[in-house]
Amino acid sequence: MSVKALRATFGPLCHWCALPMDFDEPAGRPESATIEHLNDATLGSVRKQSHRRLAHGACNAARNAFRQQAESQFKAWIAERVMQADVPSPGFSDKHG
Repeated sequence: MSVKALRATFGPLCHWCALPMDFDEPAGRPESATIEHLNDATLGSVRKQSHRRLAHGACNAARNAFRQQAESQFKAWIAERVMQADVPSPGFSDKHG
């Protein structure tokens, strides 16, 4: 689905902040309309037309950055949790020797 088709379906407002987007050329500016994938395929979701909306380039980029930051923080939290655990990892027990 193109920016033009999404605009015809959902209107000229950003999906995230609900402020008007810029549809003029050149694209790629912070206020330009971009296609936002609500369910990210990199997180295991299937990309479907129904999961697409329009968002400012700045809102789209910020959402992606926050998601990556959250994923990085979660991985660090898991690593810390594992390091602090006083339980041997499965499969590496001395009891099965």
